[in-house]
Amino acid sequence: MVDPILYLPMSVFDRSRILRWRMGWLPARPVPCRCGAPHASRNHLLECLGVASKLLFTDDPLGADYLPNPLDFWLNRLPRMQPSASKLVSSRSFWSVRWPVMLQIFLDIDMICHPDAEFTGKALDLSGSAFLDWLTPVSSTTSVSGTPSISSSDSAGITVAIPHLLSH
Repeated sequence: MVDPILYLPMSVFDRSRILRWRMGWLPARPVPCRCGAPHASRNHLLECLGVASKLLFTDDPLGADYLPNPLDFWLNRLPRMQPSASKLVSSRSFWSVRWPVMLQIFLDIDMICHPDAEFTGKALDLSGSAFLDWLTPVSSTTSVSGTPSISSSDSAGITVAIPHLLSH
C-alpha cells in the first residue's frame, strides 16, 4: 500500500516535512527544544507543542484513539483517492479544519529541528490549498480513477509532474 503523502497534492515544503516525519527523520539529530529541554525527541515535540489538544476536534468520532501519536492518527486517515461527488463537500469540510492545523504543527517541528534555517515565502504557506482544492468538486483535477495527477513547483519554479502510477 502506497502512503497517500506520496501522491496527494500539496506543496513541496509540506510533503518534505510530512515525509521526514513519517520516515522518522524529524528530528534528524538531537537538537534542543525551544522550551529549554536538551533533546527534542518526537515524543517530546508531540507533548511540548500540545499536539493532542490541537488535533482534538468537537466533531471527531467517539472513541477515536489519537495516542500515542495524533499526527500519525490523522495522516493515516487521509483519503487514498478523491472522495465521490456525494462525499466531497463533507470531506472538504472535515479536512479544511484539520489540514491547516497539521501543517502548522509540522512547520513548528521543522523550525525547532532546524533553528538556523530561514523559513520564508512558500515555506510558510499553511493554507493547504492544493489538497483542499483537490477535495473541491472539479472533474478536471483528477484522472479517470479519481487519483490526482500531481503537479508541483519547487522554489525555483521548476514544475514536476507525477503521473498516475497506481492501479486498483
